[in-house]
Amino acid sequence: MGTLATTGGDGNDDLRARLERLEAVEAIGNLMADYTHFFDTGWSGAGRDAARVGAVFTEDAVWGGDTGVQHGRAKIEAWCTKYGHTAKMSMHIAMNPKIEVSGDAAKGAWNGFIPMVTPAGEAIWVGGRYECDCVHTESGWKFSRMYFQTAFQTPYDEGFARTQFI
Repeated sequence: MGTLATTGGDGNDDLRARLERLEAVEAIGNLMADYTHFFDTGWSGAGRDAARVGAVFTEDAVWGGDTGVQHGRAKIEAWCTKYGHTAKMSMHIAMNPKIEVSGDAAKGAWNGFIPMVTPAGEAIWVGGRYECDCVHTESGWKFSRMYFQTAFQTPYDEGFARTQFI
Protein backbone atom coordinates (compact mmCIF):
# COMPACT_ATOMS: atom_id res chain seq x y z
CA MET A 1 0.00 0.00 0.00
CA GLY A 2 1.36 3.46 -0.91
CA THR A 3 2.03 6.28 1.48
CA LEU A 4 0.90 9.88 1.24
CA ALA A 5 3.68 12.10 -0.03
CA THR A 6 3.80 15.50 1.61
CA THR A 7 5.46 18.76 0.72
CA GLY A 8 5.75 19.99 4.27
CA GLY A 9 3.47 21.13 7.02
CA ASP A 10 0.61 18.76 7.65
CA GLY A 11 0.46 17.42 4.09
CA ASN A 12 -2.82 19.14 3.23
CA ASP A 13 -1.32 21.13 0.32
CA ASP A 14 -0.09 17.99 -1.43
CA LEU A 15 -3.28 16.11 -0.72
CA ARG A 16 -5.37 19.02 -2.02
CA ALA A 17 -3.29 19.18 -5.24
CA ARG A 18 -3.65 15.44 -5.79
CA LEU A 19 -7.41 15.62 -5.20
CA GLU A 20 -7.75 18.55 -7.62
CA ARG A 21 -5.80 16.60 -10.26
CA LEU A 22 -8.02 13.54 -9.81
CA GLU A 23 -11.16 15.69 -10.00
CA ALA A 24 -9.82 17.28 -13.22
CA VAL A 25 -9.13 13.87 -14.76
CA GLU A 26 -12.67 12.76 -13.90
CA ALA A 27 -14.20 15.97 -15.28
CA ILE A 28 -12.25 15.69 -18.55
CA GLY A 29 -13.30 12.05 -18.90
CA ASN A 30 -16.92 13.15 -18.47
CA LEU A 31 -16.35 15.88 -21.06
CA MET A 32 -15.31 13.23 -23.60
CA ALA A 33 -18.31 11.09 -22.61
CA ASP A 34 -20.60 14.06 -23.34
CA TYR A 35 -18.90 14.71 -26.68
CA THR A 36 -19.32 11.12 -27.86
CA HIS A 37 -22.89 10.80 -26.57
CA PHE A 38 -24.18 14.01 -28.14
CA PHE A 39 -22.41 13.27 -31.44
CA ASP A 40 -24.20 9.90 -31.71
CA THR A 41 -27.26 9.66 -33.93
CA GLY A 42 -29.80 7.21 -35.33
CA TRP A 43 -30.61 4.95 -32.37
CA SER A 44 -32.75 5.32 -29.24
CA GLY A 45 -29.81 5.97 -26.88
CA ALA A 46 -28.11 8.53 -29.12
CA GLY A 47 -27.76 12.05 -27.75
CA ARG A 48 -27.85 13.80 -31.17
CA ASP A 49 -27.50 17.41 -30.05
CA ALA A 50 -25.11 19.68 -31.95
CA ALA A 51 -25.40 22.47 -29.37
CA ARG A 52 -24.38 20.06 -26.60
CA VAL A 53 -21.45 18.88 -28.77
CA GLY A 54 -20.42 22.52 -29.10
CA ALA A 55 -20.79 23.10 -25.37
CA VAL A 56 -17.79 20.89 -24.58
CA PHE A 57 -15.51 23.31 -26.50
CA THR A 58 -14.12 26.75 -25.77
CA GLU A 59 -15.41 29.59 -27.97
CA ASP A 60 -12.14 29.61 -29.95
CA ALA A 61 -11.58 25.83 -30.07
CA VAL A 62 -10.00 24.04 -33.01
CA TRP A 63 -11.66 20.75 -33.98
CA GLY A 64 -11.04 18.38 -36.82
CA GLY A 65 -9.07 15.58 -38.31
CA ASP A 66 -7.63 14.22 -41.50
CA THR A 67 -10.53 15.58 -43.57
CA GLY A 68 -10.56 19.18 -42.34
CA VAL A 69 -10.57 21.56 -39.41
CA GLN A 70 -13.20 23.85 -37.90
CA HIS A 71 -12.27 26.96 -35.90
CA GLY A 72 -14.62 28.09 -33.14
CA ARG A 73 -17.53 26.58 -31.25
CA ALA A 74 -20.15 27.93 -33.65
CA LYS A 75 -18.45 26.32 -36.67
CA ILE A 76 -18.07 23.04 -34.80
CA GLU A 77 -21.81 23.02 -34.03
CA ALA A 78 -22.66 23.94 -37.63
CA TRP A 79 -20.43 21.14 -38.99
CA CYS A 80 -22.02 18.64 -36.62
CA THR A 81 -25.50 19.67 -37.78
CA LYS A 82 -24.64 19.75 -41.49
CA TYR A 83 -22.46 16.64 -41.70
CA GLY A 84 -22.03 14.79 -38.39
CA HIS A 85 -25.69 14.16 -37.72
CA THR A 86 -26.52 13.19 -41.30
CA ALA A 87 -25.35 9.61 -40.74
CA LYS A 88 -28.21 7.15 -40.46
CA MET A 89 -26.52 5.81 -37.33
CA SER A 90 -23.32 6.43 -35.42
CA MET A 91 -21.94 5.35 -32.07
CA HIS A 92 -18.78 7.15 -30.98
CA ILE A 93 -16.73 5.08 -28.53
CA ALA A 94 -13.73 6.65 -26.76
CA MET A 95 -11.54 4.27 -24.78
CA ASN A 96 -8.10 3.83 -23.21
CA PRO A 97 -7.94 7.39 -21.85
CA LYS A 98 -4.63 9.05 -21.05
CA ILE A 99 -5.15 12.41 -19.33
CA GLU A 100 -2.32 14.56 -18.02
CA VAL A 101 -3.21 17.65 -15.99
CA SER A 102 -0.92 20.60 -15.35
CA GLY A 103 -2.70 23.34 -13.43
CA ASP A 104 -5.50 24.80 -15.54
CA ALA A 105 -4.40 22.97 -18.70
CA ALA A 106 -4.49 19.32 -19.67
CA LYS A 107 -3.78 16.98 -22.55
CA GLY A 108 -5.92 13.96 -23.26
CA ALA A 109 -5.80 11.08 -25.70
CA TRP A 110 -8.34 8.34 -26.38
CA ASN A 111 -8.58 5.56 -28.92
CA GLY A 112 -11.76 6.07 -30.90
CA PHE A 113 -14.01 3.52 -32.57
CA ILE A 114 -17.11 4.53 -34.52
CA PRO A 115 -19.51 2.01 -36.03
CA MET A 116 -21.54 4.04 -38.51
CA VAL A 117 -24.16 3.84 -41.24
CA THR A 118 -23.52 6.54 -43.84
CA PRO A 119 -26.29 8.73 -45.28
CA ALA A 120 -26.17 6.41 -48.34
CA GLY A 121 -26.87 3.39 -46.10
CA GLU A 122 -23.37 1.86 -46.13
CA ALA A 123 -22.20 0.30 -42.86
CA ILE A 124 -18.62 1.31 -42.07
CA TRP A 125 -16.09 1.09 -39.25
CA VAL A 126 -14.01 4.13 -38.33
CA GLY A 127 -11.10 3.90 -35.92
CA GLY A 128 -8.38 6.25 -34.81
CA ARG A 129 -7.12 8.41 -32.00
CA TYR A 130 -8.45 11.56 -30.38
CA GLU A 131 -5.67 13.98 -29.33
CA CYS A 132 -7.00 16.85 -27.21
CA ASP A 133 -5.95 19.95 -25.33
CA CYS A 134 -8.19 21.10 -22.46
CA VAL A 135 -8.42 24.23 -20.35
CA HIS A 136 -10.19 24.94 -17.09
CA THR A 137 -12.65 27.80 -17.58
CA GLU A 138 -15.12 29.57 -15.30
CA SER A 139 -17.72 27.01 -16.41
CA GLY A 140 -15.45 23.99 -15.94
CA TRP A 141 -13.13 22.00 -18.18
CA LYS A 142 -13.48 22.46 -21.97
CA PHE A 143 -11.70 21.19 -25.05
CA SER A 144 -9.63 23.90 -26.71
CA ARG A 145 -8.35 21.55 -29.41
CA MET A 146 -9.51 18.14 -30.60
CA TYR A 147 -7.94 16.26 -33.48
CA PHE A 148 -9.00 12.81 -34.70
CA GLN A 149 -6.30 10.92 -36.56
CA THR A 150 -7.95 8.21 -38.63
CA ALA A 151 -6.34 4.76 -38.57
CA PHE A 152 -9.03 3.17 -40.74
CA GLN A 153 -12.35 3.94 -42.37
CA THR A 154 -13.51 0.74 -43.96
CA PRO A 155 -16.65 -0.99 -45.20
CA TYR A 156 -18.19 -3.16 -42.50
CA ASP A 157 -18.25 -6.28 -44.66
CA GLU A 158 -14.65 -5.95 -45.88
CA GLY A 159 -12.74 -4.96 -42.77
CA PHE A 160 -9.60 -2.87 -42.54
CA ALA A 161 -7.25 -5.70 -43.60
CA ARG A 162 -8.74 -5.61 -47.10
CA THR A 163 -9.65 -1.92 -47.39
CA GLN A 164 -8.04 0.42 -44.85
CA PHE A 165 -9.56 3.63 -46.25
CA ILE A 166 -12.65 4.26 -48.37
